Amino acid sequence: MHRDLPFELVEQIFLHLPLSDLVRLTTLSSSYHDLIHNSHLLWSHHLQKSGLFGLSSDTPDSPNDLEKFKRRYRCVKDLDETLETLSYDHIHNTIVEIDLEHEQLVSCRMDAEKREITYRHLSGLLLSSNKFTNLTSKLYARYFLVAQTQLGIIQDLIGCLQSGSVFDGSLLISRWVGASLGESSIIYNIKPTECVPVHETIEGIVNQCRVLLSPSSTIENVLNVINKVLYQGFGLRKNVENYYDFENNRIDRVLYKKTGIPITIAIVYHEVGSRLGLTLNLVNFPRHFLLSFEGSDGTTMYIDCFNEGNIMSRSQCLQLCPISNIQDKDHYFQSTTPAQVLERLIRNIIAFAQVVHVPQNRAFFALNLYKIMSFIAPNDYESAVHAMNFSLDLHIKCNFLKKFSCIEPEIWSKYCRRVAQASESLRDRLYEKRSKPDHIKFNIGSVMLHKRYNYTCVLYGWDERCMMSEAWQERMGISSLEFQGNQPYYRVLADDDSERYVAQENLLETRSVFINHRDVGKYFSLYDGERFVPNSALKSIYTYLKKD
Repeated sequence: MHRDLPFELVEQIFLHLPLSDLVRLTTLSSSYHDLIHNSHLLWSHHLQKSGLFGLSSDTPDSPNDLEKFKRRYRCVKDLDETLETLSYDHIHNTIVEIDLEHEQLVSCRMDAEKREITYRHLSGLLLSSNKFTNLTSKLYARYFLVAQTQLGIIQDLIGCLQSGSVFDGSLLISRWVGASLGESSIIYNIKPTECVPVHETIEGIVNQCRVLLSPSSTIENVLNVINKVLYQGFGLRKNVENYYDFENNRIDRVLYKKTGIPITIAIVYHEVGSRLGLTLNLVNFPRHFLLSFEGSDGTTMYIDCFNEGNIMSRSQCLQLCPISNIQDKDHYFQSTTPAQVLERLIRNIIAFAQVVHVPQNRAFFALNLYKIMSFIAPNDYESAVHAMNFSLDLHIKCNFLKKFSCIEPEIWSKYCRRVAQASESLRDRLYEKRSKPDHIKFNIGSVMLHKRYNYTCVLYGWDERCMMSEAWQERMGISSLEFQGNQPYYRVLADDDSERYVAQENLLETRSVFINHRDVGKYFSLYDGERFVPNSALKSIYTYLKKD
C-alpha cells in the first residue's frame, strides 16, 4: 500500500510507530524492510528518542541507520541485564563486592561509544526526578558510575605520583571522597554550588604575589609576600572551631571555605611557592605538618603554615609537639614524598570521619578510602589489616586487598577462609522460604520504629528465631528480653545507614517514610508511599512474595 504514497509521507507515518511495530513491519515484505532499514530520518528520530543520538563519535557525515541503532540499543539492554544479574548475585551472597576489577566496570575495556552510552544510560537512571522508583537499577547504576569515576581517579593519581604534584594529588583524593559519598558534582561532572575554580584561584594568588615582588627579592622576601597575599589578602585561616570536620582535608573545600588544618594549608602554600619558583620541602612532622626551606644564609628553617606562615627554627618546632627524646628523631624533620603526604591526608579523613557525621556508614566509607590507600601505600600493613577487618565486619569481599603487597600469603589465606565461612553461613541462612508462619507478625517492606533506640527502619528479612551465635546473643543482652531468642528476628535497614538484627518485641509499626539507606535498592524495587516493594531478587528467597 505504501507504494502509492510518497516516500517522505511514509517516513512521517512511520515516525509515529513504536519500535516494536517497526520491527514487525520489516518482516512483512522486502519493500517495508528496505524502507525502514535505510531511512536516515527514522533512525535519527529513534536514536534521539532513546538518548542514543549525538554521541561524541557522531559526525554530520556519519549515517544514522538501523545497524547503529541496533548496536546502541543492544548495549543498553546488555547493561540492564547486567544490573539484574548483579542484583541476584549481590543478594544471594553479600560477600560479593562491586569491585574495581568487575569486568563490566573497567571502562578501559570499552570502546568510546560504549563508554559514553553506559554513562548516559546510568546517569539518566540516577538523575530521574522520582527517587522512589527503580531503586534496584539505581543502586547498581551508582556502583557502576562510582567505579568508573574511581578508575579514572586512580589513573590520574598514578600520573600525579610520578610527576610529584602533591597539590593535584590532594585534589584527586578529594574527588575520591566525593565519589565515595555519591556526590553528583563528581559522578555526573555537574558544577557544585559550593566550589571555586581551584587552579585559577591558586594562579590568582600567585599573580598578586608577582606584582609585589622584585627581581632581587630574597627567599625571605618572597615568603613575606606570600604570607601577606595568602592570609591577609585571600583570607585563608586555620579552622580551630571545627578542626575535626573531615572536609578540612579536601583541598577544593579548603579553598572555597578559606579555612583548613596544617596539612591542607601547607599543601596550598607549597603550591603557591612552587609556582613562584621556590624550593619548599614537605615535612611530615607529627601532629603539625610543616614546610622547610634553605634561607639566604644557608640555614634550614621551617614554615608553620597553620599560623599564618610563621618562620621557625628546629627548636621552636619541637615545642609544637612535646614528645620525649624527639630531639634525637631526625627523621621527623626530613623531607617527605608526595605519596606520604597523600597517605597522611587519607588517614586524617578516616580518623575524622569516626568522630563527625558522614552521610554514609562509617565502616563502608573507611573501606572505600583504604581502597585508594592500596594504590598509594601498598606496603602499609596497618591499613591492610584495618581494611580486612572492615570488610569482614561488613560482609564485603575486597579484591583490592591483594594490591597490598605487604599481606603475607598465610594472612591472605586466613582472610579467604573467613570469607568462605561467612559465605557458607550466609547460604545456610538464605534458604528458600515458601510461606510466612503465623507468628511472623510484620511484613517485608514495612517501615517500623525501634521501641528502645527510636530509629526508623525497613524490614528486608526474617528468621523464625534468633539465628545469631551465643556469643552475639550474650553481647547484645538477648537474655533480658521477654521472649529472648525464641521469637522472630528481623533483618532491617535503619535510617542511620546501618543494618541490624532486631527482635520482634522491639519493633513498632509507625508512619511510613522513605528510608534513605545505601542498600535499599538491594532488596526493593520501589517505594509506593506506604511500603517498600520487594524486588525479584528478594522474592527469589521469600518465594511467597511472588504472589503479591
